[in-house]
Amino acid sequence: MKRFFARIRDYRTPIAWISVLGAAVLLVYMLMVPPVVGVADNGDFARVMGASGIAPLDPNESYDDRYFAYSHTKYAYGGYAAGGYVSTHIFLVALSGWISRIFSWQTYDIRFLGACYIALFATALYLLARHTPAATGKKTTAIAASVVALLVVWIFGDIGYAAYFQSFFGEPYALVGMLLAVASAFAISTTEKPTGKLLALFIGAALAIASSKIQNAPLGFAFALLAWRMMGLRPDRRWHRQVLAGVCILIAGSVLMIVAAPDRLKHTNLYQSIFFGVLKDSPDVAGDMRELGIPEKYAVLAGTNYFQKDTAIPQRDPTLREEVLERLSHKDIAMFYLKHPGRFIGKLEKAAANGASIRPYYLGNFDREAGKAPGTIAYTFSGWSEWKANRMPHTLGWFAGIYAVFIAGLAVWWRLRSDRKSRLKAETLAIVALTGLMAIVIPIVGDGEADLGKHLFMFNVSFDMIVVSILAFAAYGLLRLPALIGARMRKG
Repeated sequence: MKRFFARIRDYRTPIAWISVLGAAVLLVYMLMVPPVVGVADNGDFARVMGASGIAPLDPNESYDDRYFAYSHTKYAYGGYAAGGYVSTHIFLVALSGWISRIFSWQTYDIRFLGACYIALFATALYLLARHTPAATGKKTTAIAASVVALLVVWIFGDIGYAAYFQSFFGEPYALVGMLLAVASAFAISTTEKPTGKLLALFIGAALAIASSKIQNAPLGFAFALLAWRMMGLRPDRRWHRQVLAGVCILIAGSVLMIVAAPDRLKHTNLYQSIFFGVLKDSPDVAGDMRELGIPEKYAVLAGTNYFQKDTAIPQRDPTLREEVLERLSHKDIAMFYLKHPGRFIGKLEKAAANGASIRPYYLGNFDREAGKAPGTIAYTFSGWSEWKANRMPHTLGWFAGIYAVFIAGLAVWWRLRSDRKSRLKAETLAIVALTGLMAIVIPIVGDGEADLGKHLFMFNVSFDMIVVSILAFAAYGLLRLPALIGARMRKG
């Protein structure tokens, strides 16, 4: 046995495979073994299903059965209807539909989509464990890789994240994109000669993040900057052309997402930004409206959201659209907050209060056939999400402090390391932090306080990646401690 382990040059490879196997078993058990776990539709599924060839199994299903209370395992196959929704997420859902057709032409089983997400999650986990930075020796490196793998599974394999895998929301698509982008960037920075395949994986994952939903589109520019920093990892022209092509793809994809957003969606979000954002809980509604140039007759809409019924003036009123929604833009909202930083901090405090819930607790996790009460939530392997939601501080000061310490630590790391690959690791984690900052600011400016908990999903992902990084760094410090003590004792 000792000889067998002695032949293994790098323990990280078997650890990575063991981690993948363990995570796959855990996720399959949690999600796919009856009672099947998913997330109920809140009305967003239709725009993805229609473009992906999926349709409701029962077109006459009641509102109460279709939305909010129960998730669905079985669907019908439908046509591929273009509905103006632009996202590469559609291709993954369509792919799961094509795979499902191999096994059944009658009904689509959402567990095939869950299997696709599990495969992507497993790929990211493998890369993170396999390319964990080396410690002081083979055994300590093996321990470090094991710690990283366990942290990733404990936090991102939590049912709060995993339940999304069997839904048509864009959140799980952004999550696996984020994990794959970071994992492939670390693999690129660790490999002696990074390959075009790893670069393609990084670009594809970053594009998935940027195109998962409109509010994530600006994140593509941040990842394009990180891709540009990879240019110097190889001196050959082929690599430079590949990197440049990847940068162009990310920039073009982000711009396309922003430009191609349907006017209807832009108007919806702008309404939320104004009436359910700036004017919600405003100390001076009339003054804010004058500053924005909004006629005072619309003061009755302050504090209302776009989907609220029985408002004094209908949200789809053509005059409202002409006098407000087509005249203002999100740029005006951003400028308002720049002029009133205190008001913006107030909104950030509300976001922080909602920024620790990974999952939407108002959406049920079980199919009606499971026999559970409407809206029942699954709690298997939910230690991290429940601790965050119920025990962790939910204040702006807490989050700001964690981000400040993390960014300062990265700055010191970057300054002390002169080699390009070590700095790329620090820059990758800096992009994670930047993603979190953008993910808490963009929803406030772009959609007001509407469904803040769900819109802060990427903020949760970023924060949890920071937690994994901090804990992994602490583990490295403890592993190096005996060697440092031994070196000092020898000198003494």
